[in-house]
Amino acid sequence: MVTQTSDFRVPPVTGPAPSYKVAAFYYPWYGSPKYDNAWAHWTQNGHVPPLDIASDYYPALGPYSSNDPGVVAQHMAWLRQAGIGVIIVSWWGRGSAEERPVPLILQTAAQYGIKVAFHIEPYGNRSADGLVEDIRYLYSRYGDSPAFFRSTAVSSYSTAAQPKGVFFVWCISSPGTCGSQKVDADYWRGALDQIHALPESALVIANTTDGSAISSGHFDGLYNYATLHLEQERGFSWAHTLPAGALYVPSVIPGMSARRVGYADDTYVPRNAGQTYDDQWTAALGTGVQPFMVTITSFNEWHEGTMIEPPAAGRDDGHGYTYSDFASLPPDGYLTLTRQWISKFQNAAAPAAIQARIQIKTTSDWTTLNIANGGYWVRPLLIH
Repeated sequence: MVTQTSDFRVPPVTGPAPSYKVAAFYYPWYGSPKYDNAWAHWTQNGHVPPLDIASDYYPALGPYSSNDPGVVAQHMAWLRQAGIGVIIVSWWGRGSAEERPVPLILQTAAQYGIKVAFHIEPYGNRSADGLVEDIRYLYSRYGDSPAFFRSTAVSSYSTAAQPKGVFFVWCISSPGTCGSQKVDADYWRGALDQIHALPESALVIANTTDGSAISSGHFDGLYNYATLHLEQERGFSWAHTLPAGALYVPSVIPGMSARRVGYADDTYVPRNAGQTYDDQWTAALGTGVQPFMVTITSFNEWHEGTMIEPPAAGRDDGHGYTYSDFASLPPDGYLTLTRQWISKFQNAAAPAAIQARIQIKTTSDWTTLNIANGGYWVRPLLIH
């Protein structure tokens, strides 16, 4: 392990307290020769750092290491500038390379008033039983940190109001590596029941927009991670399928650009000088369902080009490619936009809702009921 001094000045802790109702997905998987003896993740798809990196954008901090204390401190300062109070750290199992920076992240986050949750990724031997042990491990290993994020929110399956950890689970359609084996949401039910029975319980948020996963899998809530094309994918209308007691956790993106790592053309989402971000926030908050938390995809996913972390302007890879930037927005433009949207979110009135119980008698074997205009069905509960 290399332990050299950071190249970056540690910023002071300034500004108002961040919001713990807004989180950003955070990736601790970057490596550089100085801190990790080799480049990591910047080399995806055959790129050769430091000029030629696996991103359509070039970071203002250069191709950094997630183990660089100065980089992590600057990230926390930028998060606080944006008003973001929680980061959801990508976690690939015990002892993984992505876990190595976690103690540094927690220590630095605590200094800046930022909290840390965990994004449990589909590492190779993940399983339902393993998910129980993973959450036990994360509690025992990191639960004493003042930066460990807890919430007193409740759900249908975690009803006690004591502070409990919040865990996000990616790719619930497979136990391990995505696509390696298909399972239904009820595969996780026994594990979720065990997790909810832990002394601290937990809130487990699943990556799916299928509201039936709540009742079949006993998840506490759902998040979408990324909705690329709002109109084609009906935006955040999946919020209306969530049953009573489920947590709505919409994810908003500023855009997506992953051409240099080989993503398909239809995954490209232009930023449009911040308009895409505004549209995503507007749609996420406009469902009539109050979010438990809004998640931002992402703070620093440079491969997919969804980051709000500031890029460098005018850089090129030495082979004729000029990296994108935020065009008419300054490098910290999305930090400013995020703070504006957090203020709107915090000051918005709770959506108006009217409880209605409707009795239907029919001789048909297939009956649907729709609101023609003026509102939405939310929190549907079928009573036989």
